[in-house]
Amino acid sequence: MRSSHYLVTASVLAVATALSAGQAAAQAGGAGAPTVVEEIVVTGSFIAGTPEDAALPVNVIGNDELQKQGSPSTVDLMKSIPAMQGVVGESNQFGAGQTTGTSSANLRGLGAERTLVLFNGRRMATSPGSIYVDTNLIPSAAIGRVEVLKDGAAATYGSDAIGGVVNFITRRNFDGLELQAGYSAIDGSDGEYNTSVAYGHTGDRSSMLLTAGYRHRSPLSTTERDFAIRSYAENPQGGWSSFGNPGLFLSSTNGGVTYTNPVTDPACNVISGPQTGGTLCQFQYIGFNNLIEEEDQWQLYGEFNFDIDDTTTFHVEALYAGHDVSNEASSPSYPPNNFPSSALTTKIQGNGFFVPAANPGLQALLGTNPGQIPASAATAGLFTSVAWRPIGVAGNDLFEGLGKEDKRRFDAYRISASLKGEFEFGGGIGWDASMTYMDDTSEVATPDILVGRLQQALKGLGGFNCSGTTPGANGCLWFNPFSSGIDANAVDGRTNPNYVASTANSREVLDYLFEEYAYSIRSQLYTADLVFNGRLPIDFGGGEIGWAAGAQYRWSGLERQNNDFTNVAVSPCPDSSINPAATCAAQNGPFSFFGALSDYDLDQSVVSAFGELSIPITNDITATLAVRHEDYGGNVGSTTNPKAALRWQAADWLAFRASAGTTFRAPPMTQITTSSTTALAYTTAAGGYRAYDTFGNPNLAPEEAVTLNLGALFDFGDFRASVDYWAFDFEGPIDNESGSDIVNAIFPNGAAGANNCANPAFASLLSRITFTGACGATAINRVRIDYVNGPDVKTSGIDVSASYRARDVLGGDMNFGVDLTYVLEYAVDANVIEGVEVAPATDYVGTMDYLGYGSQPQWRGSFYTEYTRDIHNIRATIRYIDNMVDTRAGSATFSNGPDGQKIDAFVTTDVAYRVFLPWQTTVSASVINVFDQDPSFARLDLSYDPFTANPLGRYYKLNVTKRF
Repeated sequence: MRSSHYLVTASVLAVATALSAGQAAAQAGGAGAPTVVEEIVVTGSFIAGTPEDAALPVNVIGNDELQKQGSPSTVDLMKSIPAMQGVVGESNQFGAGQTTGTSSANLRGLGAERTLVLFNGRRMATSPGSIYVDTNLIPSAAIGRVEVLKDGAAATYGSDAIGGVVNFITRRNFDGLELQAGYSAIDGSDGEYNTSVAYGHTGDRSSMLLTAGYRHRSPLSTTERDFAIRSYAENPQGGWSSFGNPGLFLSSTNGGVTYTNPVTDPACNVISGPQTGGTLCQFQYIGFNNLIEEEDQWQLYGEFNFDIDDTTTFHVEALYAGHDVSNEASSPSYPPNNFPSSALTTKIQGNGFFVPAANPGLQALLGTNPGQIPASAATAGLFTSVAWRPIGVAGNDLFEGLGKEDKRRFDAYRISASLKGEFEFGGGIGWDASMTYMDDTSEVATPDILVGRLQQALKGLGGFNCSGTTPGANGCLWFNPFSSGIDANAVDGRTNPNYVASTANSREVLDYLFEEYAYSIRSQLYTADLVFNGRLPIDFGGGEIGWAAGAQYRWSGLERQNNDFTNVAVSPCPDSSINPAATCAAQNGPFSFFGALSDYDLDQSVVSAFGELSIPITNDITATLAVRHEDYGGNVGSTTNPKAALRWQAADWLAFRASAGTTFRAPPMTQITTSSTTALAYTTAAGGYRAYDTFGNPNLAPEEAVTLNLGALFDFGDFRASVDYWAFDFEGPIDNESGSDIVNAIFPNGAAGANNCANPAFASLLSRITFTGACGATAINRVRIDYVNGPDVKTSGIDVSASYRARDVLGGDMNFGVDLTYVLEYAVDANVIEGVEVAPATDYVGTMDYLGYGSQPQWRGSFYTEYTRDIHNIRATIRYIDNMVDTRAGSATFSNGPDGQKIDAFVTTDVAYRVFLPWQTTVSASVINVFDQDPSFARLDLSYDPFTANPLGRYYKLNVTKRF
């Protein structure tokens, strides 16, 4: 950390120590009886004693409630809350970035980056490589309750709290030792298991809590679920790519000067296929992937509380957590986006790899498929087309004949300490001084092929031990890119009758081709907080005014370091793996698929001040006012956000609440630098994944929103309910431009039909795309997109929550509950890029906007019925996710039929039983998805929407907890 952080820390500690010493001196002087320090009860206010049913819409989910639900994982808990939309954490390899293993909270479907996640009321660092907090780091064994504030809260907590706040709060007053173990039996995998231990001790002046937890997820292959692997006719977007192996090549008719005539590998329809458009060979990579990756998660947590005197408490907590995805399954190889120089191919033609006639694989292909390959190939060789990849249906022999194995590793450390007390002058003023530091690191490694090495191996000059210039001699190895070296389809077993074993690629040459596209990202967060609260001697008839005021210093750092092959400063060019001194105009790096990255070391400091008043106007009416000012400095500047809330107890059984305010989110550091990052996205017009280079924008402004909540609370004893209307009006939401909108605007009819390649009005938009030749949908190579303040967004809806208890039913109690969210609108203004309207104004309610605004079902809800008698509790829960319409429906994407235009509602039923046995033992058994419902079909890679549904089907959970 910088020296300024230590100065701030010392200042906060000095103030806290002075307050503590002053209070101790006052007590020594006998100035009155000590006052018990009140705990801040509910998320959304800094005023001590704020009740749960205050003016703000807060849901509190206690540990007992979690057990009744069958002790869901953090991912399952987030997905079960109807106000959450589009939660990352299930099958999230496609369309979610490098986030496998992480989990998010996404209130109102506004994006996980707009939901602030707190741990014991303090901020957590964002997950490296993303802009949201990874909730999988939360130590589940330590959690006593989860509080969900479904309202904008920038006036209280600052940036990122636009959609609301999720606050995980640890257990209090826990004594003894608790051991827990659980297992989920999932068909087609080895299941999931978890275990934890918790120890707590409460003494006269101190308490402590120590926990350790571990969770293992076993892989679930796509081949284990019938819905996941669909034919091309059923789902052309279901993991099908026109960039395959067997693939498409180009032959020459002019002695090898240029290569233009398409040649489809003859084995296409035999072991891959189907063949479309006359020449394109479709390859389905999804059979090499998993629905659930193998994953290990662990958490170690400890906290200690000590009463220094009767009014002052010291608190310290420490967390270490991490997770590891050591073999994420992916395609056997990626299609090239990057190509060698003409100097390396020895041909003037670019955007491809040259295969000389002497390549043994080509000679075998000519011999076993007479007449199907142009005769010129025997002397002039072939050039690879962009509709090709080096390894495909045969699988990758470096990884046991399956898909490549990517690696993800996350490690996080967090420590927080505070002094909290109250002194008597001024009517009893409470104070809370705290410091929190978190360090979160990720390690990412993805095998990819090096351009230069691939070209050398195609010419017979591959291998680490190659010496000399004679192809295939002196340790030099050949690489065979043709079906002649493929014995069978590794997924479905179809065999190749023209397989020539002597031309199969060796592990030695594969090992030479592949290196790791690898980098590490470190995310740090340091905060220092000082909060005062108390009562003013002003009474309008309902009691004294409560107040809180304070300041916060926040520093965040983000650092990325790349290995040499990934680092653009070390390996800038396609030929860099062969010639380290190579120079090039377009510095895309040496890998065939992934683009080069630059190292960075960024940091940002924020200073804020805030205040809050709770004004009991009468015994029945309470108003709350809050305001926060944050200063970011630099181009971001500062912002001030007020909020007002009102609660009126109209009758014993009826209360009304309302809140309105402004909220904001500052641009993340990586989005206001000029550097770029490369991500992959499926490009429908191109028929496969393409590289999207996203550039930062130093001129980004903070996004702002006006929030409104109007609600009513009902309490008839055993019946309680709440109804809330909520609305968010965004101005300039920060997002990257939509690459798919750019492509679709230029190619409105996909790969076929009229396009805007020659339209002068689209010239600036066309400059965003790099083609591998003439302008054409299938020739798309890379797309440039920028971070911008995008189109304004308005969203609103209604939340309904109700519960009823029927007492003394067959000697027990029956409980009924419902929790619903209904979205009224999710309206987005027209999107204009480079002067072209690439998307009209649209209301996305009830849609799935692939790679855009995500999944926005109109209805989400759950209904439960529960019976409790003596030591027994059983609960049945029905969960409902409304149907959606794919926004691509009606376009060329769906030209082959209507299936998948509508994504049907997903309805599941869970049953959980809990029994308290002797010896302080609790056993719970659950059946999740009792009726074994498959997720609804969607035209995505996995043939379902992983952000709203799950692929597990019916599974069984057993959980045992023993206390000592």
